Amino acid sequence: MNRIRYIFFSVLLFLIGAGVLSCKKEVADPDSSNPNVLPPLTHEGKNTFGCKVNGEVWVAQMPFSVGGASEIETEYYPDLAGVQIVARKKDEDKNIFERLTIVISGFNGENSYLVETMNNELGGFSDFNDNYDCWKYFYHDSLIRNVKVSYFSSSSRIISGTFEMDLVNPSCPGDTIKIREGRFDCSY
Repeated sequence: MNRIRYIFFSVLLFLIGAGVLSCKKEVADPDSSNPNVLPPLTHEGKNTFGCKVNGEVWVAQMPFSVGGASEIETEYYPDLAGVQIVARKKDEDKNIFERLTIVISGFNGENSYLVETMNNELGGFSDFNDNYDCWKYFYHDSLIRNVKVSYFSSSSRIISGTFEMDLVNPSCPGDTIKIREGRFDCSY
């Protein structure tokens, strides 16, 4: 009987020790959907979109909802030679509901492009919860609005690349949204 207790307690101590030793500090995986880390530069159709907005990390992320808007919607219009990417970030606990939109005209695959401005009327950044001075910021012909498509596959339905842009609101002179280190890897 003592031998059975000894074996039982030995196994129990081993399991407890293994559990304690296996605990380790969680490190952010570069492929994770951590909203505080920019997604990696990939071209696998992972549906990732992130950038820095005025120096702060911004990653597309929406809470799950049946039939609601998704965090990234990508459309490719071959007949119109156009691409549209709409990325959303929503966090009700932090009073955040924002959208970034990129429209490319004259699209012909892997290349560098200027985002379409639609005569300086295309909204690029919208803040639906009024956390910025103005709620909508626009592309302008005279400002940075660069997109580089580094991977495009019509057979796999994947478009990936990088971007940087400055956006303004004419009603808020001097207020500019600066978007840097942007990257996307989208399926359409």
